Amino acid sequence: MISNKILTSILLSASILVLSACNNKKNADSPDNETTLTATAALDAVQETAEVNSEGAGSFEGTLDTATGEFTFKLEWSGLTGPPSMMHFHGPADPGADAGVKIGITDFPAEAAGSVSQTVTVEEADRADLLAGKWYVNIHTDAYGAGEIRGQVEFTNSGGAAQ
Repeated sequence: MISNKILTSILLSASILVLSACNNKKNADSPDNETTLTATAALDAVQETAEVNSEGAGSFEGTLDTATGEFTFKLEWSGLTGPPSMMHFHGPADPGADAGVKIGITDFPAEAAGSVSQTVTVEEADRADLLAGKWYVNIHTDAYGAGEIRGQVEFTNSGGAAQ
């Protein structure tokens, strides 16, 4: 027969193992998951490479799953000279430099102020540039075909590697 001390010790050890396993388990849907990183950008006319006279402004928030390339985001804007004609992610480019379109943003409202939420896929070959802060989001209008407002995408929890 097992003594109470031994049984208590076994139960206590098992409880510690179960609690430890629970604490180490990551929730795959949580933004704290090691493969999911948070991105932000502030958009304005000053960041455009051409001279733009606009009071337009915007904000971008998103998450990137570095394993799958799934990039989920919300982009908001206001004060544009007219409705957006196009929206894109461009890269690779440092602030103040231009780059080609990487991913188009679709199904946005044609209003001088509005928002759009989408999920797109970033190809594996492009993820390093995106994480390194070498992508920007750009909103184009008829008045400013090259872009009215722009913001460099930055990651806030990428371990300091890409800020």
